[in-house]
Amino acid sequence: MFNRPDRLLIILFNLIPIIGVAYYDWAPFQMFWLFWMETLIISVFNTVRVLYSQGLETGERAEQHRTDLNVGSAFKFLLIRIFVFLFYSLFIIVFIGVMSSNSKKGVEALSVIFFGNSLFNLALAITVASQSFYLIKYFFLNGAYLFSKPNQYPAIFDARQIVIHVAVVLGGVGTAFLFKDGAAKWGEIWIIAIFCVIKCIFELFFATHPADANINGALKEGSAI
Repeated sequence: MFNRPDRLLIILFNLIPIIGVAYYDWAPFQMFWLFWMETLIISVFNTVRVLYSQGLETGERAEQHRTDLNVGSAFKFLLIRIFVFLFYSLFIIVFIGVMSSNSKKGVEALSVIFFGNSLFNLALAITVASQSFYLIKYFFLNGAYLFSKPNQYPAIFDARQIVIHVAVVLGGVGTAFLFKDGAAKWGEIWIIAIFCVIKCIFELFFATHPADANINGALKEGSAI
């Protein structure tokens, strides 16, 4: 598990927020909100994948295939993802941004939500740029869209959503019962630790794109294009 440098980096990057909250007065909300905004951005790009997925079978020739757009499936996928995003956003804002923070950090949380934090906005811009690169290079240019199927992109439950769900329940709700009477700092450390541990597990073992992975395998086998 530890013989790959990228895995060591994942562990390191998930330790940094815990250290930041514990020793440098960072706010857990920013970490939650960035992860959740990244999830929304990925959903938008997955909508494009659903729209252009052609669903050819392995070995099926594609030279004469006409590209069909899955407008209905893409629209339905995006609507469901937006609804899920808004639903969980309420829990993140209430339990992580309000109940688990002091008034100063509450103001900072509002600044992040309304795009008033330049560093946070830069992180979002980097996410958009990286997702654009992955979409163009690994979905369109290598022909993966020909074998991708719309139903390979889960609209309701995916791994990132489960990370948020478990982290909010164990972190945010748990803080309300475990850390009271002036133990707010320990509550913040608990929240970010729960989030980063779950996120680390997700990134180490589940953060692959199953549709693209299967498609790339099909392309290697075959001669379909």
